[in-house]
Amino acid sequence: MAIGDRSDGVRLRKLPGFHKMFPYLMPTRTESVIYSSQRLKIGGTLGWLEKANAGREKRISLFYVILAAGVRALALRPNANRFISGRHIFQRRTIDLAFIVKRVLDEQASETTLKLTFDPRSTVFDVVEAVSPAVQATKKSSTSSDEKLTEILTSMPGPMTRFVVWAIRTLDYFGLLPASFIKGDAFHSSAFLANLGSIGLDAVFHHMYEWGNTPFFVVVGKRKKEPVVNDRGELEVHEVVDMTFSVDERITDGGYYAGAIALFIGLIENPERLEVPPENLLDPFALA
Repeated sequence: MAIGDRSDGVRLRKLPGFHKMFPYLMPTRTESVIYSSQRLKIGGTLGWLEKANAGREKRISLFYVILAAGVRALALRPNANRFISGRHIFQRRTIDLAFIVKRVLDEQASETTLKLTFDPRSTVFDVVEAVSPAVQATKKSSTSSDEKLTEILTSMPGPMTRFVVWAIRTLDYFGLLPASFIKGDAFHSSAFLANLGSIGLDAVFHHMYEWGNTPFFVVVGKRKKEPVVNDRGELEVHEVVDMTFSVDERITDGGYYAGAIALFIGLIENPERLEVPPENLLDPFALA
């Protein structure tokens, strides 16, 4: 690992100077966030799911398609898989997606985070095979590493908790945080997804975290029927899902972001494209 690189990222030293100045002009994710709201027509997706699930033991849900589309979009648009740390821009070494898992679909049920690493060439079927057992294991567990850590930290006196949090942030800033800690922390990930639709809620805009280095927060709303204007200017009723995106604009330019989000949406609406591995993946470390 070269000097200046991190266990989770490679520093992009060949970026234009104008781009490398962004973390100095906008030091925090909070002041660098931009928001986007998109409505997806999922009638075709639901039809594909019905066919794909015929005779399957591990059923594919809409959220699995969304996860698979996220993996594919980041593989094909690697500039969106960057992050900021210590005022520098890094290319993330892996595609890591994190999301909330509720042990029971109930308002009072406990919840925890799950972070998984995916092969860039994963198909939707590969994603199901990776996610399904991990979710089931998480639901059966009584606690997680995140929960254990927070219980320990919050049992300390307040000044000691603040010191430990400061120490972790400082180590992270200088790229000295142990790889084992980063691997288990959901906020050191390519994107964090919140599936509010699973509890019958619509999409809202998610805030950014200064903790960690996640530049993408995606919120998935509930399925619903809404009027949509077709290409002929006529109203039609479609099955739709609203999704919101909160992104750190410092890691790449707006046009690239727009293309990445459009690709992500296109893959969800046309999941048959996720049945086969991608071709001709770009080298994500070309500017390292």
